Parts: sequence; C-alpha cells; structure tokens
Amino acid sequence: MWNNAVLSRVKTLLVTLAGMLFASLTSCVNTQVEHQLDEHSAAEGLRHADEVLAQSPFDTVKMSWSEAEALMEVRNREYKEAEETYEKAVAQQPLIKEFAGQAKKTATVSIGDVLKPSALLKTVKEPTTQIPQQLASISKIKDFSHDLEQDAWNSTAQAVDAEMKMREEKVKLYSLLRKGALLDREMEWLESLEPLPEDANAKMKSAFKAWRNRLEGEKNKWLTDVRNLFDAEYHDVHFVQDQTGLPTYRKTDRPDLTDWPRWAQLRRSKKLVSALSKEHKESKPTIPGTKMVKSKVSALTSNLTGNQTEPTLATKDIRSEVRKLIQSWREMKNAQRKAEELEKKEEVQNAPELASINDRQAIYNLRNQEIQHASVVWLMDEQCWP
Repeated sequence: MWNNAVLSRVKTLLVTLAGMLFASLTSCVNTQVEHQLDEHSAAEGLRHADEVLAQSPFDTVKMSWSEAEALMEVRNREYKEAEETYEKAVAQQPLIKEFAGQAKKTATVSIGDVLKPSALLKTVKEPTTQIPQQLASISKIKDFSHDLEQDAWNSTAQAVDAEMKMREEKVKLYSLLRKGALLDREMEWLESLEPLPEDANAKMKSAFKAWRNRLEGEKNKWLTDVRNLFDAEYHDVHFVQDQTGLPTYRKTDRPDLTDWPRWAQLRRSKKLVSALSKEHKESKPTIPGTKMVKSKVSALTSNLTGNQTEPTLATKDIRSEVRKLIQSWREMKNAQRKAEELEKKEEVQNAPELASINDRQAIYNLRNQEIQHASVVWLMDEQCWP
C-alpha cells in the first residue's frame, strides 16, 4: 500500500492535470465562442453594409414603376405582414384560398342579384323556382362540407382582410408614383424658364420664386412618404414611368357603375364573410349563407309585392358605398376636365407670364385632386386587380 506521502503526490498530480485539462477546455470553448461571434458579427456586418447601400444615403435612387412595385412588395412592412397573413390563412385549410376567392362571387347573389333589374324581375315572377336556382349557382360553395368549421371562416376573413391591406399599400405606391411624375413635370417646366427674362416684372419674379419654394416643399413631403413606404432613408428618388400602373380613366366618361362584379367586390365580400361567419356560428345551413340569402330575397320580394312597406336592402352601408363611388368618380372627372382646359390654354402661350404661372399652379392642384379621387376608385375597381 501507498504511504501518505505518495498519496499526497498523486492527489497533487491529479489536481494539476485536472486544472490543465480545465484550462485547455476553457481556452478551446472561449476560442470557439469568439470564432462563432466573429463569424456572425461579420455576417451581420455585411447585412448592415448591404442595407446602407440599398437605402442609398448619398445618391439618387432611380427605378421604373414596375421595379418600384416589386421592391415595395419586399420592403414595405405592412404589405409583407399582410402577405404573410394571407399565405398563413390560406395554408391553414386546403380549400381556404379557393373559398376566399369564391366569397366575392357569393356577393353577386346576396347583394348583386337583388340590385340587378333582370335578375330581380325573374325572382319576383318565379320566386319559388328562382331562389333555389340562384342558391345552387353559388360557384363551388355547394361543394363545401356542411360542417365547415368556424376556424375556416376565420381564416377566410383573415385572407380577405390581408388582401385588402395589400391593395391599399399598392394604391399608396401608385399615388406616390403619379405625384412624383407630376412634381418632375413642374420642376422641369420651372427649370426651362430659368433664367427669367431681364424685363420680367417684380410680381412675376416673386410668383416664380414662391412656386418653386412650394414645389420644393411638396417634393420634401413626397420624399418622406416614399421613404416611409419603402422603409428606407433614400437621399432622393426618381421613378421612371413605364407601361405599368393603375388606370387614369381619362378616356372613360360613362362606365357602368351598376356593374356589381366590378365595383367594390372585395370590400363587399369582407362584409359578407363576416355575416356568413356569424350565420355559421349560430346555425349550420346546408349551404353556407343559404338562410341569410333566402331571408334577404324573401324580404325583398315581399316588399315589392306590397306585403311589406319598409325597404330592407336600402341599408346605409350600401348607400354609403354607392355614394362614395359616384362622388369619387365625379370629382375625379371634374378635376380632369378643368385641368385639360387649362393645359390646352397653356400650350398656346409662348412666353412665361404671371397668368401662366397661376395656370400651372391651378393645373398642379387639379391633377393632385385627380390622383386623390382616383386612389379611391382604384380600391373599388376590381379591374385594377388580378
């Protein structure tokens, strides 16, 4: 057996070896952690550098309208969040994507058909046969399970909400694109007049300077809105117009505003999904929405045949929707007409005058009004959207 001295030396040796091993392991761990930290720091640093270049703090960013739309879909936070919500809602149920699209078509029966004179006449004449036919014509709704679960309705509502939000962000984009083109045109016009004629009077010089100052202020505000939309602190931005973009309606005078599949269908389907979801939660109809549609049509036919005096479909929501569409269209066309008259007058003027500067300001204001009213119409016009 070992004596105490030997045991003491063995213990000391073991402690020393353990210490050396611990120091070695600690050193390896620290080196590995530092190495990983350096790698991740470098990766994040490159992302930081790339983002600085993407935001172009010192140079003007130039892109076409189509490139701007593609970039906005990537950089705009609200658009991305809405897109992710839409994709998530669709992915939750295999049939949700199809159903979200068909929800719009459902509106053609619950609201559209009762507003369409030809369909309304048939319903009044043959209510017992027409109502089942109309309900059966709800595209693909009849193929869905009678026990469609409430979470599927919730997912559908989320998908419709998200689609509406994506549209709103694109309308913001194209409003800014048209506003930018308008600003560019006015700035170019001012630059073409510089320097002013030596014999220009003081009022004209003052008006010229005031108009330039206002445009510069408008450009700064516009640039702030662009930065916010793209989530980037651009130094300056120049958009080049191409063949893309939402319509101007300048060559359209009398569209068929009663064409219910075209106007405000997504917005209407949003209300419809909410109503059908509530209906489904309270009861389980054979076809989702059957009970609600039957009651609507029944109430209408009773009203038309004299059995009921109070109109059931002249709701404030429908009236408000229709009035908003008509008012926006009217104001847009009024602004277009007045701007075109002033533009024709401005074309025949050869030299800059105080009156011409006033006309340019009036044209600018009218074209801005046109954009504002068109943006409302864009959201309601299904032909603007795939």
